[in-house]
Amino acid sequence: MKHFFSQKHPYLAVILVFAVMLLLGVAQLGSSVNPVPKEMPVILIQNDQGAKLPNGQQMNYGKLIGDKVTSFKPQNGEDPAPLLWDNVKTEKDALDAMNHEKAYAAVMIPADFTEKLSSLMSPQPHNPEITVYVNQGMNYTGANMVNQILSQMLTGASSQIRDQMLGQLDQKGGTLNVDQAKAFANPIVIHTQNINAVGSHSSNGNAPVVLTQLVWFGAMISTIMLFMAAGKATQSGSSLHRLSIRFSQILMGAVTTAIASLSILLITGGWLGLSIPDYTDIGLFLFFAGFMFFLIQTAVVSWLGFAGMPLFILVFFFGLPILTLPAELLPQFSQNWLYSWIPLRFSVEGLRDLFYFRQGFNLSDPEWTLGILGAVGLVLTLCSVLKQSKPKQQVAADVTQPSGV
Repeated sequence: MKHFFSQKHPYLAVILVFAVMLLLGVAQLGSSVNPVPKEMPVILIQNDQGAKLPNGQQMNYGKLIGDKVTSFKPQNGEDPAPLLWDNVKTEKDALDAMNHEKAYAAVMIPADFTEKLSSLMSPQPHNPEITVYVNQGMNYTGANMVNQILSQMLTGASSQIRDQMLGQLDQKGGTLNVDQAKAFANPIVIHTQNINAVGSHSSNGNAPVVLTQLVWFGAMISTIMLFMAAGKATQSGSSLHRLSIRFSQILMGAVTTAIASLSILLITGGWLGLSIPDYTDIGLFLFFAGFMFFLIQTAVVSWLGFAGMPLFILVFFFGLPILTLPAELLPQFSQNWLYSWIPLRFSVEGLRDLFYFRQGFNLSDPEWTLGILGAVGLVLTLCSVLKQSKPKQQVAADVTQPSGV
């Protein structure tokens, strides 16, 4: 027992366990422990033309509600507003903006809003309507959160207007007929319509995240196995020989990535029932993203060896929480130092377009970004043949056992 505790390893184990738990804890909770909505983009289409009330007053309730919801601020006055509003003139403009992932939702107030609302004071009331478009495909979590905020705002505005109108009626000593009483129970009808809908069998809108995780791990397995094969094949030989091995490694990486992509579609779509709208387009994108991941990871291990492998795991653990949340819910540190560059994000964005938008409006940016990252990885991989080669015995040891053993 004394001999056991006289070693340094038991004490290093305590330090290492704490360090690993700290690292994984920060990775899993640092970006998602308290997601607070901040300036999430929303659109207002305020078309109300206003109307003259029975007392002769000109009124525009649509503008009143629009001004109220767009000027909402947190009670402490210091935190940023949860919603960031933009005004457009037509419903078509709003839908186009949401199809380009520029807003999580849109609120449309029709031209006859005040006219119908003022009719509640008449014997033949007509409830006005407000339509809320929810852009689920942009981010299911973010869109639902925005929808809840909008529902609370509009319900509160409806209650205030009802109390105001009933107060005016009470001052005049008026009474309500049956139809008016029913209309005043819910004076403003709020219709919610989902666009770019997520639908069922979509892992609650997280299908792009799930497939990205799988293709990242598929690339990681290919990277490790082919790196080991390349290491054994290049224990001796000229730079030209090593370059030919690198080309063989990359070619085989494309083959294994294709197999991984087909396997992912078969398992998730065919066996597990994930709703995949277009197997061809999504399969091609999975192959593209997976091959770019393979090139990036191969570049890392080509220069760092097995010491670069933990980086792949860290990217996965730190990336997983931020991939499911909209950027507006992340802490500023996570936005600037993780979300802005992590490769998995661009795969998720591309797959999200293919799953829920299906118009290609939001596909070019993630494709170009992944393509550039993959091209850089390819160049760095080929340049790694210029490294000083190790003695045969050392290369064999590196290939057959992990670094540090």
